Amino acid sequence: MEKIISRLKFAYNYIVNSIGFYPTLIAVFFFILALLMLYLESQGLSTRFKDNLPFMIITDGPTARLILSSITTGIISLTVFSFTMVMLVLNQASANFTPRVIPGLISYKSNQRVLGLYLGVLIYTLVVMVNVRSDYYNINLPGFAIFLDMCFTILCLGFFVYFIHSISQSIQIESILESIYNVTHDSLKTEISNDNGSDVPNIFTSNREWFPLESPETGYIQSLDQETVLELCKKHDVVLYFEQPLGSFLIKGVPFARLNKKLDKEDEFSKEIFSYVSFYREERPDVNYLFGFKHIAESAVKALSPGINDPGTAIKAIDYLTALFALRMQLSDEVILYDQEGAGRIRFEHNTFGALYAITLSPIRLYGKGSTVIVLRLLYLLKSLLFKVQDFPQFKPILYKEAKLLLFDADENIKNPGDREKINMQVFELNKMNILSAELPLLDTAD
Repeated sequence: MEKIISRLKFAYNYIVNSIGFYPTLIAVFFFILALLMLYLESQGLSTRFKDNLPFMIITDGPTARLILSSITTGIISLTVFSFTMVMLVLNQASANFTPRVIPGLISYKSNQRVLGLYLGVLIYTLVVMVNVRSDYYNINLPGFAIFLDMCFTILCLGFFVYFIHSISQSIQIESILESIYNVTHDSLKTEISNDNGSDVPNIFTSNREWFPLESPETGYIQSLDQETVLELCKKHDVVLYFEQPLGSFLIKGVPFARLNKKLDKEDEFSKEIFSYVSFYREERPDVNYLFGFKHIAESAVKALSPGINDPGTAIKAIDYLTALFALRMQLSDEVILYDQEGAGRIRFEHNTFGALYAITLSPIRLYGKGSTVIVLRLLYLLKSLLFKVQDFPQFKPILYKEAKLLLFDADENIKNPGDREKINMQVFELNKMNILSAELPLLDTAD
């Protein structure tokens, strides 16, 4: 039963984030509404409205069929055009930014609701159309249902204008970066609120013998049902140490975790754990904040490529990364999960701050090492983090090391004396703060 519940949780998360979730819900709602309206029509709804509001009720059969046919044709055209625009937007985003932003664009709820409205009105129209002049009714036409369909069509036209505006805004890189930043920020805040600190129980640090646990599957391990896995570890009285953080790629037959004791049925235990683990290819920042850092960094690298050549976008990406790194400082590198009795059962690591800094900013530094504006913005990122690092002194060596790498690349690639002087001015400001353990080297500006 627990396996079924766990699978249902993962299936629910997958369905909710798919492009067809809201359209399906809205379409079902309109189908039920159509059946309800036809039932009310059979009870004389149009007859009552005809006496008080005759202009709302259509009484001519050919006119009713013409209206419903026109609505059907028009809604189909709107739907096809809208879906075509979505596909074009996704294709352009993949070509100009990074393919990893596509799941985020698909998950825009506003666009899904508009498409769902189109499908729902189309279904409503078809249901009403096939019941015009039906022998089931004691009235000539479901007049009020047809009038309501006309109102829905006008609503669709209004939402079509909104859809054009929304889709044109969502393709802009500023909107994409802000969306990724907001999702990553919320994911990080959640991790921080659930963080138990950097203290690791002795059972994980003692010099005991650990036994490797091989992966029974190949793929990206994205998330796990924590409560169920904790109960499983408690049931077998074992402690589980994941050697790689969530989001890592596992290979079948290669150890992915360690146990504090040997189990007789180790393969069965491993397979049971994986029945509570979610595997999928999408890199969603709402599931793992690491993917948000990667998406923003990849957008910056794409902008710095010769084919795009958009340093302004790279600067915006660096600004968002600055805010996220400042927030990441508050999160410890270790994750310990405790059972209901307070015993530490599962341990896995986040990507350390240093590893995350290198993975994210090294590509930007590599592609932007010849651009003065990018180097200056990366130095500004460092300066901003130095204001935050006072409360987290363990990160000072990391910032110093990365700053030296940046200045080394700048010294090798930027030869203009004026640009080198600008960089030195920024380095002088950093050294003036007296926060790093040693002063950063200045670039040689001699002719």
